[in-house]
Amino acid sequence: MCGKNFGAAKRKFSVTVIALILFWVTAGMLFYMLVGYSIVLLAVRRLANAPVAGDYEPSVSLIIPAHNEEAVIAAKLENALAIDYPREKLQILVASDGSSDNTISLAQQYCDRGVAILDFQQRRGKASAVNDAVAQATGEVLCLCDANVMFAPDALRRLVSWLADDRVGAATGVVRLASEESNFGHGETFYYQLERAIQLAESDVGSLMGVDGGMYVLRKKLFRPLPADSLLDDFAIAMQIVRQRQRIVYDAQAFASESGTPRAMQEFRRRVRMAAGVVQVLRRGDFPSPLQPLLFWQFVSHKLLRWMGPFLLITMIGSNAMLLSQGPVYQGAFAAQMFVYCVAVLG
Repeated sequence: MCGKNFGAAKRKFSVTVIALILFWVTAGMLFYMLVGYSIVLLAVRRLANAPVAGDYEPSVSLIIPAHNEEAVIAAKLENALAIDYPREKLQILVASDGSSDNTISLAQQYCDRGVAILDFQQRRGKASAVNDAVAQATGEVLCLCDANVMFAPDALRRLVSWLADDRVGAATGVVRLASEESNFGHGETFYYQLERAIQLAESDVGSLMGVDGGMYVLRKKLFRPLPADSLLDDFAIAMQIVRQRQRIVYDAQAFASESGTPRAMQEFRRRVRMAAGVVQVLRRGDFPSPLQPLLFWQFVSHKLLRWMGPFLLITMIGSNAMLLSQGPVYQGAFAAQMFVYCVAVLG
């Protein structure tokens, strides 16, 4: 009997030790992901050799991938034509990916004002449309954007100016969401405020780990054709830049506006697609090499740990539940987690 009791006690002790390790490791990783990484970035930012914008005015190809964008394409082209950049150095390309509405007919009204249209009859996906549009681009610099994103007049000039620094391969700016159009706008806005603060520090220390797909520029010579099934085309292009040992800069004064996703369910579907894209990125190895230690650290800290976040949270609360008998610290931690999840569900 004593032997059985000893064996049961030993197994219980082993389970408790494992639960303790899982709880504190996941808690530490979550703390680092949410707070620690930002603290480290701010601490080393003062020592960084940050990029410097300069007087640089190359030829630019503004590429607008479009699929059934009749609601916004006219406003987008008016906006593009009003950009404060030498018109003779700005090529505007509309790449229609199998549009079945009036996108093409509306865009054709701007042909006499210098807008070029690539009418791809078959819908193949954004990545293929971008690949073909880049092949037709004549600019030294590419500007990729969304049809529903409207640039501030000086946004393009500001972004391009960072390419005066030979270390910089791409630059992105601030795409503000029209929060009043969505039913979750305040939370989205707060998230982006935090994200942009991290991006500003990352930009000075090493490189951004991505771009805002709504508006960014890159050197054409750094672009590599994307696989046709790419789900996160903007992230894949950003990783092309950093893997070629070029930096991506964030300009907090280069503004554009974008209509927010109207309903939370539509946003949920977009996030599901992003999650599938994350799996694709990891399987293909589209991230900085460990031989690029600074950029690899930034990728793990800013991207990989966030992508692991749901699994870390599940592991943390599961191990916490196994430790409820270990005292008030674990009971309080469990109660706090349940409170946060309840608030999230109610929200």
